[in-house]
Amino acid sequence: MLNKADSPTSRIYSKLRENIYPIILLICSLAVYATQYHHPRAMFWDENYHIASAQKHIDHVMYMEPHPPLGKMLMGASDALMGTNSTLDMHKLNETDYIKGEDAPSGMRYSGFRLPSVVLMAFSVLFFFGILNRITQHKTVAFLFTSLIIFNNSLVIQARSAMLEGIQMFFILWAIYYWARIITDKKTLHLRQYAILGLIIGLAVSVKVNAFILLLLFVMLFAVDQFKNLQKRKYTEVAKRLAVTAPAGVGALALVFLSVFYIHIGMGTKVIDQRTYKASPEYLEAIRLGHTWRPSTFVTALQDHLKYSSEYADGAPRLEECKDGENGSSPIDWPLGKKSINFRWDKDTENGVVEVRYLQLVAHPIIFFSVVAGIILSLGLIMSKFIYGNKEKDTPLFYWICAFTTLYVCYMIAIMRIERVMYLYHYLVPLVFGCINLALVFSYIYREEILANQRHMWINLGAYVALIMAVFFFFMPFTYAIGMTEDQFEMRNWFSFWKMAVVH
Repeated sequence: MLNKADSPTSRIYSKLRENIYPIILLICSLAVYATQYHHPRAMFWDENYHIASAQKHIDHVMYMEPHPPLGKMLMGASDALMGTNSTLDMHKLNETDYIKGEDAPSGMRYSGFRLPSVVLMAFSVLFFFGILNRITQHKTVAFLFTSLIIFNNSLVIQARSAMLEGIQMFFILWAIYYWARIITDKKTLHLRQYAILGLIIGLAVSVKVNAFILLLLFVMLFAVDQFKNLQKRKYTEVAKRLAVTAPAGVGALALVFLSVFYIHIGMGTKVIDQRTYKASPEYLEAIRLGHTWRPSTFVTALQDHLKYSSEYADGAPRLEECKDGENGSSPIDWPLGKKSINFRWDKDTENGVVEVRYLQLVAHPIIFFSVVAGIILSLGLIMSKFIYGNKEKDTPLFYWICAFTTLYVCYMIAIMRIERVMYLYHYLVPLVFGCINLALVFSYIYREEILANQRHMWINLGAYVALIMAVFFFFMPFTYAIGMTEDQFEMRNWFSFWKMAVVH
């Protein structure tokens, strides 16, 4: 006779109860990121570039641009599969790198191009939860702190668009989750694990090259792998291991990166309107002859693409903070949310009341300031250990804090060395590192209270999460382009250094 506890219904219920936190997080994430993502029915900011590039993939048109092509390939594939614009004449998008709204065909829809970013960012919260659950070994802590990337206005507005951050964040969090998983499993590390990590990092780099910061994951993984040999100063064994792990990891990364470019180059079978992007005569001849999939063409074309990207970066404008309308800002200001960017606005007047619908990149102040506080606290912990010799109270958690603080600090140092103008959304990658670090610092400081299941600690953490959500909804008009009066705008203009300007 079948035991009641072993019935299919009981097993399903048990599975649901076991996974209730990820299910709730995914539902919330989809609701936040996917709701009305087809609005506005117009392009804004870098969508004008990326949608034009994505359409070139659909129509097999050769193009070059500063970012690797994977993000635009996914956008183009999504729009082609959805067929949202299949009946329209889209040739104007193939004749420019920046399609103006007035040049877009009448009735053009943007949902197909935006869908990959929306879906991938929404599902990436499961990786974020998994990272925290693996490291803290506490599902409730992981569940509550995952709210930092769901109810985060700056992340939401970028991911609800045909831009690259939402797509890239999925691969970044996937790489970090896999890295954390193979370390916390505490099993012997194999070359295939280095290779798999390399494949995932390769996907992130193939969207935007700032994901090269994830190369530090290899360094930290190798340190864990060879910890005993390093302690015993068996440097010969360390060198032998490095000689096989480095090619496995970096080789897998290179394989993905080059494969993405091979597909991109192979698909570009025609040149439109003499737009050659300074391609070499050999590359142009290969396109004319239909030889774009040949390995020899790939070698030549890749050199041309990398040269174009380098020249584009050299020619990009520098930051001029005194210039009227400058949307860029210095990386040193990003942790405080400087500078907000007004992507687009629409003004309506009804019954004499003027309302403006802003689509504006604005920092979630509680999250941004909390991340800064977490980094300062973790730097204090690190100094107390390595400078003053104080004993840490939870060694594994302490070194996890060191890892994410290193990722944050190294990214910021690297980005400050870039001379071209940069924008607040370039801070989203270290912001996510900082969100993970904040959860770890909290777990470290309140370790005893968490183990004792102290009620007041949970009440305070719950209140913090409630504040995160409340502030998200307060700033939501900027994120979802909800109409506001001038007074309502000024209520949300909290800091002068955000440089927010009301539209009169």
